[in-house]
Amino acid sequence: MLAFSKHALSRQGRLIRWGVLGLCAAPIAGAYWYSQGYRLPFLGCPIRHLTGIPCPTCGMTRSFRAIAEGDWNQALVHHLFGPVLFVSLAIAAVHLLAELVVGRRITTVYSALITQRQVHCLGLAMFLGYHVWRLYGLSQSGELSLAFLHSPLGHLLFASSGMA
Repeated sequence: MLAFSKHALSRQGRLIRWGVLGLCAAPIAGAYWYSQGYRLPFLGCPIRHLTGIPCPTCGMTRSFRAIAEGDWNQALVHHLFGPVLFVSLAIAAVHLLAELVVGRRITTVYSALITQRQVHCLGLAMFLGYHVWRLYGLSQSGELSLAFLHSPLGHLLFASSGMA
């Protein structure tokens, strides 16, 4: 199902779409440039750097890079939700670009789906459940506690007690 609005996009509506398009396209473009060897030294997870514990999105950049290199299997290894987010951002970017080209709001099947609160809650629960599962795996292997002990926060907390 594809339906076009009767009314043209307002100036504000166009500006908002340009901004969201930039937000959607930036990670995709970044993945391409990252896969070509360009690196930003400050680009890293501050949570993992300070605590040694990966955040829920750790691995997403590597997953996007793997997709940009055409390796979808490796993308899933880095982060299960990487391919889902990449495809979602690509669809959103194409949709927004189409709206800007035709100058009208476009309603699709997924337009109604993404506005439902239950879909948001289910997606968040799945995403956080995956994160807990990853942390559990790291804790069972001992990697999680070791990474925390060697992190700046671990040094700060345990250096004075002689445990680090």
